[in-house]
Amino acid sequence: MTTTRRTAALASLLLALVVLAGCKPVGLGDPSAIGTVAAVDVSVDTVGLSFVPDPGYEYFSGTIFFLEPGTDVRDSGWDPLDPTEIAAGATIEVWTAECAESFPVQCTVTNVRVVDPGP
Repeated sequence: MTTTRRTAALASLLLALVVLAGCKPVGLGDPSAIGTVAAVDVSVDTVGLSFVPDPGYEYFSGTIFFLEPGTDVRDSGWDPLDPTEIAAGATIEVWTAECAESFPVQCTVTNVRVVDPGP
């Protein structure tokens, strides 16, 4: 392989890595809920987010999402974020696994993305 081809191949690989670094995790799909954090409660092992849903996500009205160790939390650029950095007023997207049919609904949270950190 000539030096020019090697350089072109390396440049293509680096460009692909830069593009992929800013992408959402593969297989994540659409969020289960989008809305605003009304209040945050930080305890020893969990962060509780009182949630006010955007229109279309009323199923989650009154829900408190509990972020347990292992919940994947990201900022708007899909970089890792410590759950304790989420503040009231933040706009978030939430991905859930199973939900208990109660009022308010109680769901296991798998992923959270802070779209806008708020005021």
